[in-house]
Amino acid sequence: IQKTEAEMLRTPNFGPKSRNEIKEVLAQMGLHLGMEVTGWPPENIEEMAKKLEEPF
Repeated sequence: IQKTEAEMLRTPNFGPKSRNEIKEVLAQMGLHLGMEVTGWPPENIEEMAKKLEEPF
């Protein structure tokens, strides 16, 4: 969400069709590309990522 349209289009194998599909889904959720998400990433993101990698 925090990436702009221009940043997304610089991604390999990502073109206008993909961008438009993502924009449509985000719009349905009240979101848009390039928006700022306050509090993201959280300070403990590394710890959170490690927990996701641990087996149950």
